[in-house]
Amino acid sequence: MENITVGIVDDDAQTRQDIKDKLALSEEVEVLFEVDNGLSFLETLYQGNQPEVVLMDVQMPAMDGITATRQARKLYPHIKVIMLTIMDDDQKLFEALKAGASGYLLKDARPQQLLNSIWEVVEGGLPLSPSLATKVLTYLKGEKPIPQPPDPSMEILTKREKEVLECLKRGLPVKLISEELFISHKTVRKHLEHIYEKLQVRSGREAVLRG
Repeated sequence: MENITVGIVDDDAQTRQDIKDKLALSEEVEVLFEVDNGLSFLETLYQGNQPEVVLMDVQMPAMDGITATRQARKLYPHIKVIMLTIMDDDQKLFEALKAGASGYLLKDARPQQLLNSIWEVVEGGLPLSPSLATKVLTYLKGEKPIPQPPDPSMEILTKREKEVLECLKRGLPVKLISEELFISHKTVRKHLEHIYEKLQVRSGREAVLRG
């Protein structure tokens, strides 16, 4: 059986070494390359160094792991990516899976767990750390809503505009928004105009759905 080729993408040199030490326990896994950020990773793939599996850090300078995964999966769909992280983060987990990651493990995974996960993704599986697998099951069963990344457009709203939008979400009309925020009806309407323009929507309902 041929060796499985692996790429390591992590901005911490010691972490990369720790990963290589774990992989060295198997003669069937070959490290093809290691780089310290997502941008260098994409450049390496472009140069023709394309492993079967990539072990990808989430947070990195130049380009984060989720962005790099998304771009790599579009260009090289045959490459499997396993995200490695130190944090048990629900939002990052689902962002990574949506970006095309084939697995998501905590960096403290034992050597055999890491090696098993590499084989699992090659065979079409979706390896997850036990705690993360439990969370995914909880979300899929509908017991909790799947976390969504914040909408960048919301960052351009002023504090007052966000307050007006929150009132809209509660179903308040202009008159009650005016009374609650102690501003005139005219000012409320002006804030609504700005909100619609910034969020590129045409009505309060669309603004609520967008926000």
